[in-house]
Amino acid sequence: MKQRYAFLMRIKPELKAEYKKAHDEIWPDMARAIRKSGIRNYSIFFRDDGTLFAYLESKDPAKAFAWMAKTEVNTRWQKAMDKYFVKKDPSILGPEVVPLEEVFYLK
Repeated sequence: MKQRYAFLMRIKPELKAEYKKAHDEIWPDMARAIRKSGIRNYSIFFRDDGTLFAYLESKDPAKAFAWMAKTEVNTRWQKAMDKYFVKKDPSILGPEVVPLEEVFYLK
């Protein structure tokens, strides 16, 4: 059974168009790695203040994220995307992710 997973990230609002373009043109090897990790139905939504809401499904999100973290393509992608993110800890490569607790689901 797939688990639903949602989280928040923040980007610099003025870079929204560039960030969107990068995702419209996602590297084929990055898309393959995401699928191979077991992640499905991955969506990212933007709010005007730069907050991103992301949603995905996976049998085991923690395992999928751990697998992705070990891939070379993910390291390259995170380095390429790092310039977009607003974060408190600049030593983190990629976004600071805030997981969200599911409180309601209507099937």
